Amino acid sequence: MNEAEKYGLRMHRFDDADAGVLAYEVDGGELTEEKADPVWARIDEAKAADRKVRIFAEMHAIPHVQGAVIMDKLKRMGALFSTIERIAIVGDHGWLSLYEKIADPITRFDIKHFTTDEEDAALEWLKS
Repeated sequence: MNEAEKYGLRMHRFDDADAGVLAYEVDGGELTEEKADPVWARIDEAKAADRKVRIFAEMHAIPHVQGAVIMDKLKRMGALFSTIERIAIVGDHGWLSLYEKIADPITRFDIKHFTTDEEDAALEWLKS
């Protein structure tokens, strides 16, 4: 893996479309449309098939998000709210727990924070 591939967004080893689990890792660096496209494709496919998606998001750092990625997300807000069933946020940063406390009550889907040493528990929670 070259230096540029280490940053932004990449698919996680737990990614399993057949099980309805969309798993990715996010690091610092630039989050480009190209790196976000696999996530959007899975969301769009699930919406078209009227299936739910459970997301495993391992957060190592906050990337710099390109404006086009933000626009893509805004265009898909309806699909996100109707398609996502649960999100497991995995990471050791304190703000992730705060994000869970703020976002979980105001979304239609469940959000739960796990530390990196709890990633197996996060996957188990997603699949339960």
